[in-house]
Amino acid sequence: MLTRRGWALAAVAVGSFLMAAWFSARSLNAVVGPALVALVAGWVQVRRTGQPELRTRTPEYGFAGEAETVSLDFEASTPLAATVRLETGEGLEVAAPELETTVADGTVTFDVTLRDRGFQSVGPVEVVAEDVLGVWQETYTYPVSNEIVVFPEIHRLNDASDLAALHKEFGLGGRERFDQLREYERGDPLRDVHWKSSAKRPNDDLVVMEFEANEERERVELLAEADGGRMDEVAEAAASVLTYLLDAGLAVGLTVPGGRVEPGAGPDHRTELLTLLAGTHPGTVGDRRREGSDVLVAGRADEEEVRVTVGERTVTFGQLSGSAVEQSGGPTANDADGRTAFADGGPPRDDRLAGGER
Repeated sequence: MLTRRGWALAAVAVGSFLMAAWFSARSLNAVVGPALVALVAGWVQVRRTGQPELRTRTPEYGFAGEAETVSLDFEASTPLAATVRLETGEGLEVAAPELETTVADGTVTFDVTLRDRGFQSVGPVEVVAEDVLGVWQETYTYPVSNEIVVFPEIHRLNDASDLAALHKEFGLGGRERFDQLREYERGDPLRDVHWKSSAKRPNDDLVVMEFEANEERERVELLAEADGGRMDEVAEAAASVLTYLLDAGLAVGLTVPGGRVEPGAGPDHRTELLTLLAGTHPGTVGDRRREGSDVLVAGRADEEEVRVTVGERTVTFGQLSGSAVEQSGGPTANDADGRTAFADGGPPRDDRLAGGER
């Protein structure tokens, strides 16, 4: 398809051809000839180049409020000036969704903000390529449809004495016995990093202390439920509480309306818990499940704040996270440590598209 510049050039060529009929062939040679050459050369360049191959790389998951990078890896036989557009779902926000660049054997990146909790989509991708003179263009559409799981934001618990009481109640006052040092893996808590040994390793590689497995690890049942419009707040509170409990060495189980994860521990289990919270919806849990819970996180429509109940005591999540201090100008309640295990956004998803098909 002709660009606006191409249509203008074509109009000039046609006008010059008509003027040549009134004056001389010299006018035809001087204007119409170069214009026709430009139009034909541009058409041939676009047609011969063809559609570049595309491979997309997106993070598997991340936390609400964080920014992640979506990478588009192109392979083109001939470099083309192009405008690359990335579309995303409503829960994601792209700072600059349209980028003018040269498509060749290289990577184009977009900064994407994970705005809303849930399962968010990335794609499709559109490439509008032009010839070197900018008179012809071709639009290529890639039906990319990648998913990013956006976990709830995690807050530091500044006043978790009631949750700490669970740790003492279950008799887990100490750590398991030390077993060995090993390389850091995604999901390992920072408290297990052996900084002295890590400092001696090249390339800033971290090593963590591994402890002997405790077969009698005590279990804590966490239940989260919310009325309509409160689920995002409840998910943040539940994610913060379960992170605290897992870091305390407890095996955590989670029940939400329509979903359940059995008690467990470790990085993969933490990811499973947060994934359940990412996709949960408002609702309530049956009485049988509620009676068996150790910690209840609830957001009611008639209450201003999310409430956390441990045994006979109920406190607001603001008291646990210290958000009241934050609102008055005190230290922030956000905890970078709570998200360190997933700071890399998870393993990138890699999809190759060629000719607009998966």
